[in-house]
Amino acid sequence: MQTTENKGLLIFFYCCIAVFSVICLVPFILAVSGSLSTESRIAAEGYSFWPRGFTFETYEFLFGSKAQQILRAYSMSVIVTVLGTISAVLVTTAYAYVISVKSFRLKNFFAFFAYFTMLFSGGTLPWYLLSTKYYHLGDTLIGLFIPYVLSVFLMFLMANYFRSIPHEIVESAQIDGAGHLRIFFSIMIPLGRVGLVTISLFYALQFWNDFYLPLMLVSDQKLYTIQYLMYNMMANIQFLASGNAAQVGGAIIAPPLETAKMAMTCLTVLPIAILYPFLQRFFVKGIIVGSVKG
Repeated sequence: MQTTENKGLLIFFYCCIAVFSVICLVPFILAVSGSLSTESRIAAEGYSFWPRGFTFETYEFLFGSKAQQILRAYSMSVIVTVLGTISAVLVTTAYAYVISVKSFRLKNFFAFFAYFTMLFSGGTLPWYLLSTKYYHLGDTLIGLFIPYVLSVFLMFLMANYFRSIPHEIVESAQIDGAGHLRIFFSIMIPLGRVGLVTISLFYALQFWNDFYLPLMLVSDQKLYTIQYLMYNMMANIQFLASGNAAQVGGAIIAPPLETAKMAMTCLTVLPIAILYPFLQRFFVKGIIVGSVKG
């Protein structure tokens, strides 16, 4: 009787998760459908799960004059995501290892030092002045990822994961003469690969979706990421579609507005949407281990 009840409860939970998953997919389905619809049909009839007046006109409009710029922005986003993720994971795991070493006397001080930054911030203007006037990150490639190389939340998550590794393994390595650098790269990193993948995915999503750093630090179009380029293109399309710019030199300008929003959403989300299903299991496993143990 108990087994039957457990199976029934399990089926109920699976059904709830399935319904919730479908609900989460609805916005993306509408975005894909809207991007393949005509602007006039969307304006007259609204969005639907099936394209209204199936067409690739919006994508042709976006890639017609901006194809090279879009491809360059895609490559820049990939470069920033890869370099940023590698740098951030290295800095985060190194800091997490330091505060997880039991014999390190200042571990509590450095842990509080990191936690303090979660509570208080100097503000946008001091951050901008520090980044541009002192660190000279304006219009540089490293300026697109250096400010994000340490997430305190992910650092504590990784520190808890390191604490879950039996201390006897570290002690045996120290008895054999291994130093902290050898222990970190030869023991902690291999044993903490689930946590590494977890924070790597978080960082990759952050760097891929970010447009704040290009907005604040970049004026050179060669350094535009895909997110910031889409943001700029959307602002230009909205300006052209406004009443003040709808007519230029006697010609009526009617750029796709709603369908362009949906197409830009698809262009920016698609790479992550393809990658995420293969790696999402590391999110759950890494977060559970990192947050419960330690």
